[in-house]
Amino acid sequence: MKKYVSVAVMIVLSFMSVTSNAFAKENGVTILPKEQTTVIQQQNVINADDIEISEIEITSVEPIKSDITEIDTNDVVVKWQENAVQEQENEIAFVEETVAPEDYIPVLMYHHFKEEEVPDGDGANINIEEFEQHLKALNEAGYTTIFLNDLNHVMQQVQEGKEMGITQPELHMNGKYVVITIDDGYRSNYELAYPLLKKYNMKACISVITSRIHHGYIYTEKEIDKMSWDNLNEMQQSGLIEIFSHTYDHKPVEDRVYEDVRSSVTKGEEMLDKELEVRSPVNVLTYPNGSYTKNMTVLMRAYMGYDLQLTTNSGVVNRNTSILEIPRITVNSGWSGEQLLQKIEQTAQKTFQKE
Repeated sequence: MKKYVSVAVMIVLSFMSVTSNAFAKENGVTILPKEQTTVIQQQNVINADDIEISEIEITSVEPIKSDITEIDTNDVVVKWQENAVQEQENEIAFVEETVAPEDYIPVLMYHHFKEEEVPDGDGANINIEEFEQHLKALNEAGYTTIFLNDLNHVMQQVQEGKEMGITQPELHMNGKYVVITIDDGYRSNYELAYPLLKKYNMKACISVITSRIHHGYIYTEKEIDKMSWDNLNEMQQSGLIEIFSHTYDHKPVEDRVYEDVRSSVTKGEEMLDKELEVRSPVNVLTYPNGSYTKNMTVLMRAYMGYDLQLTTNSGVVNRNTSILEIPRITVNSGWSGEQLLQKIEQTAQKTFQKE
């Protein structure tokens, strides 16, 4: 009987070795001999406007210990399958437990702010008191607001890391960072949100529909007033606001041809160049209604030179994020500050589980 048990053990260990080597080859993992498994160390520090990103340092790799004394040969396959399922469950639990705020950057999306109550679940309007709760919660949780220009620097360094062979999705930054974006350019951004941003010394990036801000634009009865160019220049001069294009006319991409989309985009950029006293060093396009095609993002990058393209796709930014499709978290009315933080964490977990 012991002879058959020994044979069974050898078969299982051989199968595990082959499977492990195949997995390592497929995922680019190097399996070292025992004598070389004492220290594996890789350090790559990235600085981007005081945002430091570094790789995990592994100081030691302990050999796997096994105390197999007896194996029921009839249970070999069953036990192997049970272990495989348990390992998969452990991996999922590990991801959920170890996604730290320093490993990603959430990009929040707001639109219009109101003093009156707003029904819960509105992704386009939010009560200004709720917005203040969000700012307080982010501050108290240790988040630092950064510009899209800062995010672009981080993404550039991430690309350099990829070229060096870094494949892990985590950013491993030296702090917790968040980007606040506000779309369309409503007057409430200046009258309600801007004073709070100054109060808490927090930054935001506003993407405006440039034709609506033109001095001669006539609003319809249902349309909400937008800001003036004076408002935009004042906010940008404060050092707390960056202004970007939400196109000239806010027409969704949908099935439009490139030449038509390019016309809307070009007009928008030309108005920003003409009316703004200062332009951000980073080129950003925020797609109207989040509508875009992958082909359009490539063309906008190649021919219009956009560094970042913002979508309404849900997710957080990590090493695997494409600069052509920056995801954002739509902030809904009715969220408390604590609920916002929970939503950020939940979105991060979902993002990493997809990797």
